[in-house]
Amino acid sequence: MDSIDRNETLLAMPDLDVDTDRALSRVGVRARGVRPVRRLVPVSAAAPAKWLAAAAGVVIVALTLTMTGVADSILQIFETKQFAAVTVTATDIQTLGQLSAFGTLTWSSQPQPHQTATLAQASAETGLPAISVTVPSSITAPATYGAVPKTTATFVFDSSKARASAAAIGRTAPPMPAKLDGSTLVLTGGPAIIITYGTGTPGSHGDMLFIGVARAPSVASDGASVADIQGYLLSQPAVSPALAAQIRAIGDPTSTLPIPVPLGQASAVAVSVHGTNGLFIGDSTGLGSGVLWQQGGLVYIVGGSLTQAQVIAVANSLR
Repeated sequence: MDSIDRNETLLAMPDLDVDTDRALSRVGVRARGVRPVRRLVPVSAAAPAKWLAAAAGVVIVALTLTMTGVADSILQIFETKQFAAVTVTATDIQTLGQLSAFGTLTWSSQPQPHQTATLAQASAETGLPAISVTVPSSITAPATYGAVPKTTATFVFDSSKARASAAAIGRTAPPMPAKLDGSTLVLTGGPAIIITYGTGTPGSHGDMLFIGVARAPSVASDGASVADIQGYLLSQPAVSPALAAQIRAIGDPTSTLPIPVPLGQASAVAVSVHGTNGLFIGDSTGLGSGVLWQQGGLVYIVGGSLTQAQVIAVANSLR
């Protein structure tokens, strides 16, 4: 298995098997502040940074969303400027529906993450800065580099699919507003750079470190607003009142990306990174942690099988 395959395996989600098509299809809702991932903890107990690896995989894919070259009728309705932790329970994870239950996702080009020989190559391919950090002494594995090129997708809301999906599980979906039915969201993903040191598996070299940079996520619409979308999706029977209340409490849903944090398995706290607001997320076992922040139109994530102090020190060393 080559390095990029190991990286994709580490970032995999259970039931996703590094299926970036399905992962990004879920991001459309999460980027508008609606639903967390279905399952955040990877099944392999062999990975020391097991929760972080799964969360980082979701976040770095989510962070590749950006808008470029859309038609005049499409208006940008969401762009990430900050992050907010949203606590999800086992029930939330098990019962939340799929984005496909509310419409149709169509790719014009699908994400193609791949390994590059050097950081310079990844930077040249993506046009993103060749980021580097000061690596802790516990990180002994060599760096591997990956690039995620730009990808494009559209999502069209469909009330008939929503009704059929609800009926299939014996429920009645609330009526989809006329303004939402048939409306189109345009998502253009990438580019992104991924740098990984180690795999975090027993017998590997030292600790694991993960670094990513991508364009800030954004979503555009031909008519429906964030409030329209959020109001409808939060009214779904699969969304618990507690989760809906957390999302509604987010100050500005047009610029804040909710990050799902599994109750009892991880915690989150606001931190300062490079003089800006960031979100630190730590595994309750102490085996993994990560921090993400937005700066200059780019989103950064640093994480690994490190302590909070180590992760933030690495993040602040980024240049």
